[in-house]
Amino acid sequence: DFNVGAVCAVLGCTDAAALNYDPLANTDDGSCSYTCTAAPYCETFDNGIGTWTNSGWVNDAGGTTSGSTGPSDDITGGGNYMYYETSGSVASPITLTSLCLDVSALASPTLSFYNHMFGATMGTLDVLVNGTNVWSLSGNQGNQWSFAQVDLSAYAGTPVIIEFVGTYGTSYTGDMALDNISIDEFILVYGCTDSTAFNYDFSANTDDGSCIAVVNGCTD
Repeated sequence: DFNVGAVCAVLGCTDAAALNYDPLANTDDGSCSYTCTAAPYCETFDNGIGTWTNSGWVNDAGGTTSGSTGPSDDITGGGNYMYYETSGSVASPITLTSLCLDVSALASPTLSFYNHMFGATMGTLDVLVNGTNVWSLSGNQGNQWSFAQVDLSAYAGTPVIIEFVGTYGTSYTGDMALDNISIDEFILVYGCTDSTAFNYDFSANTDDGSCIAVVNGCTD
């Protein structure tokens, strides 16, 4: 092709969410392909990484190799999870990427997952949907599995690719973990949703009237 003062059309699929996306194309030719797995979808990692593409995470059970960090078991007990080993020669960031997922059959499409971020030098866990950061958490969250949900309603009718990104903190006590990743309908989680309350539950999305107020350092 030869041009003077013009840009030649480069035909191809210009949708980054498509399986055959062409980053060099500037003109969509209608060839985009979306051969996706239909939601609802769930992965527990009990039988390996399934259909996920892994770059740096470790499929494990029963605790990580270093103390004072990481989970001692999976969320249900006796199964596997994916974790970030932050001892020795550490890669950062690391990624865990889903296959293409079709959420069109869901009324309230939602990504849910459990995360374990226990360790004094915990780094950052990010969640990307089609390349856009939609959720992020940093620092020590205690020796517990925490439930999280991400609203995917903005992607209704659009195939999605989910990516979990782990970023190294400063030392070996930063072994974050993931388990029970699901693409399904929104789940009501009851608890105290008042962040100023004594018994605030950050994982709750529906208040159950159980909040205990803090008055002058005392609970009421």
